[in-house]
Amino acid sequence: MRLVTVGILASIAVVSGGCAKYWYQDGKPFRETRRDLAACQTEAVRCSDIGRTHGVGSYEQEFVAECMQRKGYQLVPEKQLPRRVKRESSPVFGFPGVAGNMD
Repeated sequence: MRLVTVGILASIAVVSGGCAKYWYQDGKPFRETRRDLAACQTEAVRCSDIGRTHGVGSYEQEFVAECMQRKGYQLVPEKQLPRRVKRESSPVFGFPGVAGNMD
């Protein structure tokens, strides 16, 4: 059973490795995109019970997604980003990174 679980997790990591997504809005500078994401994350932590749960859960992820969408951002797969856009992957596996016009 353990071997099957390890195999499934390894397969997911390989398949999802090429599917990186980024918060992006056409015309937005990279630094502004990064600031907007940080503001949404801060607000999510303020509204959640993250201190008790010791980690970011689905509530925080959904909160950040709604916040970024209200600001006009979309989740865009890396392959669909314009070539001359600065990208920064998330330090947390499975979380979207940020992308924006060169400053």
